[in-house]
Amino acid sequence: MLRVPPVAANCDRDMMKDTDKWAAPGKRILEKRRRLGTLRAAIDRTFWEYTERTKVSGMWLLRRQRTHGLSRFIWSSVLLQLLLLSIYLTLLLWLKFYSYPILNTISNDLSITDVAFPGVTICSPKVVNSERVERYVKTLNIPPEYEMADVAAGFEFLNAFTDQSFEPPAHESYRVTDAVLRLNNVSVWEAAMAVSPGCSDYVKRCFWGHTEFQCNQSHEYLSFIPTTAYLGPCCSFNYNPRNSSYVPFSANIFGMDGGLTFVGAEGSERNLNTGLIVLVHHPMDYVTESASSVTITARSESFLEVSPTVQSSSAEVLELSERKRDCLISNDLRLRNYRQAACLLSCQTEAIVAKCGCHPYLLPIVGNQFKECNLNDTFCYSANYDNFKSVRCDQCLPNCYDVTYSTLSYKTDLNQHQFSVSRYYSRELIKRDSFVLRVYLAKQVVPVIRKVTVMSWIGLLSDLGGIFNLCLGLSMISVVEFFYYCIYRLYVNYQLQKAQLPRKAWQ
Repeated sequence: MLRVPPVAANCDRDMMKDTDKWAAPGKRILEKRRRLGTLRAAIDRTFWEYTERTKVSGMWLLRRQRTHGLSRFIWSSVLLQLLLLSIYLTLLLWLKFYSYPILNTISNDLSITDVAFPGVTICSPKVVNSERVERYVKTLNIPPEYEMADVAAGFEFLNAFTDQSFEPPAHESYRVTDAVLRLNNVSVWEAAMAVSPGCSDYVKRCFWGHTEFQCNQSHEYLSFIPTTAYLGPCCSFNYNPRNSSYVPFSANIFGMDGGLTFVGAEGSERNLNTGLIVLVHHPMDYVTESASSVTITARSESFLEVSPTVQSSSAEVLELSERKRDCLISNDLRLRNYRQAACLLSCQTEAIVAKCGCHPYLLPIVGNQFKECNLNDTFCYSANYDNFKSVRCDQCLPNCYDVTYSTLSYKTDLNQHQFSVSRYYSRELIKRDSFVLRVYLAKQVVPVIRKVTVMSWIGLLSDLGGIFNLCLGLSMISVVEFFYYCIYRLYVNYQLQKAQLPRKAWQ
């Protein structure tokens, strides 16, 4: 019996290890090729099985016995192009659904009783009335070191809050006026309301329809109250910004003989104005430059025809995201009553406080966290006036439900025609600086602009089904069948091909 030397045995083992080392990558490559071949065979078998059994239009022409060569290539190209066309149309439909989901519709089916009567605010373009200043200064406690004339001159700086072209006077009387107001514990708002023309100057006799009421009475609705607007101190009807629970009323009458009528005066005593500005606005919104306005003058009868327009949104629109529907409701911000105008005003106030460190008297009070601007702060405010008016507030989206008011105005000259359609007219009106103003709703019904979705999810699925049925003759069951073959039958055929590999190798 021959014995193998230990050295030779070790050499054989090393050679076997080297052979296994070089053979391992080859085995992996062969195994990978075997798996790919199995997958190809499974895909091929599944495809032919699908063409034999599917009911999809056109696929039966790809069966083995139906077409060959050039005809199979042409028919395959046709099916591929129709598939690409259906995908392209699907993308267009999706972009329309996602990017432009809202459509506006217009109807005239809302009664005026369902819409709030507008707020009516009367303002004078002249904020400071010299006669009122003289009377008001006499009521203040002025220390001996201050001159009464200097205190009166300092009120001129109130114009900085309302006049875009305000140029500060050369004197520094505002320092004296500020000191006297602090000494008397009087706010700038109180001082401005005292030295500006008020409701008692503008409004003399008031009527709702044919019923007269006291203009300055303590009534929830039928009353004129002092307010502020972007023009300064004003007088308002159906608008009460200092009452957070105020609910505006609705009118049940329309036309020239209905609504609000009042007899007023253009000037105050001997210090006459150059006309009054009447602003029509939403009764819950602070009066800004966006409000409809008309100028009225003495010895005239003015007619202000108001046409409300309602914007609303369907339930489907409210289910969309805030940015997609481009509007907000109170529940989105968990507020009792969201108003875009209030949001913009708050944004503007924050910009003013950030720059000047104070809150102008003519803007609505937002809590007690901001101090009121005094006359010394008018320099900062006037220097940045344009910037404050152009503040961008992208987070303040429009209301999903809102009412806007457009106006149409015309007037007659009482001094020239000596005639009025109003029974309140008398010759005494043309002997003074008086006027008649009528504010009324134009129609009994209100147009409604309603936001609706271009299509719902059900509409989108229906349109998708129409596209694929047009191009490929597909239905929902055909889609289910397609995924059935792509997933389940492909898996089954793959397992069958794997099970046949050992048999082929044995054979």
